[in-house]
Amino acid sequence: MKRLSYLLLTLTLLMTSGGEMVAAAFIPASPPAAAPQAIIIDHTCTDLDRVPAYWIQQAKAQLRLFYGHTSHGSQPVSGMGVLMDNTPGGLYDFNTDGAIQPGVLSLDDHYGDMGDLGHDGDLTWADNTRSYLEGSGSNRNVVIWSWCGGVSDNTEEGINAYLHAMSQLETDYPGVTFIYMTGHLDGTGADGNLNVRNDQIREYCRANGKVLFDFADIESYDPDGDTDYMALYGTDGCEYDSDGDQNPWGDANWATEWCDAHPGDPLCEWCDCAHSEALNCNLKARAFWWMLARLAGWLGPAYNYRLYLPLILSRADW
Repeated sequence: MKRLSYLLLTLTLLMTSGGEMVAAAFIPASPPAAAPQAIIIDHTCTDLDRVPAYWIQQAKAQLRLFYGHTSHGSQPVSGMGVLMDNTPGGLYDFNTDGAIQPGVLSLDDHYGDMGDLGHDGDLTWADNTRSYLEGSGSNRNVVIWSWCGGVSDNTEEGINAYLHAMSQLETDYPGVTFIYMTGHLDGTGADGNLNVRNDQIREYCRANGKVLFDFADIESYDPDGDTDYMALYGTDGCEYDSDGDQNPWGDANWATEWCDAHPGDPLCEWCDCAHSEALNCNLKARAFWWMLARLAGWLGPAYNYRLYLPLILSRADW
């Protein structure tokens, strides 16, 4: 009888609002897995209409972020400001001083004062992370560092140094989630060193169950997602090669083209987007919140709770 009651409650919840918000309270948080599954945040993760508000609220309640970056890394934060200002009800409220406030994402945003991920094996950022976490940042549970131009001129050995240092930090601070990141586009295309090194980071994250904010992939696609502008020698400023001369600068710009075709779209809301177009910053902001929802426990839009009804019924303690 008790099991039947749980089943009826489950079915009711699954038939209302997809069941995603409340069903999570008693359905297993994730399917059994032999190894951690990577969380890859890319251009397919920018539609916040697919993220239940419950998980945004959970992210704000659970997560306390440190973010170290220079100018390129400011792009998601710039877009987050637009989203916060234009969303009634405070759903996407955040601060940048790391204060812990009800209903507000705690983001300790360090723009420039601690540098970024550097160049070619420089691990100053890792030393800064340790000092921070053992001092004023002892209450942080998510650490994010971004690159500036440090992937474009990097080497396989330099990227391996970055990956090893991140892995060691994860071992030394098991209560903290460390976010990996790719470097911004530089106009060198699919065969350029930047993309080769970015693929090195992607492959490592997929193979080892890491969390990756794929900065380059997000700025490789417009919101329609039909064209890979990286392969068309895309740049961080959204320029791309439209005439086949492999020179993207001054040729065409996918962000301005898309916004010209979608006047008044919220994704085109202006912000001071360093080195780029507002659309790029607004897309990265949405991907950032998608990532935070995943870290808070959301399993993503593809997860189907109905698949776990047999597991619910098999619970012996019911």
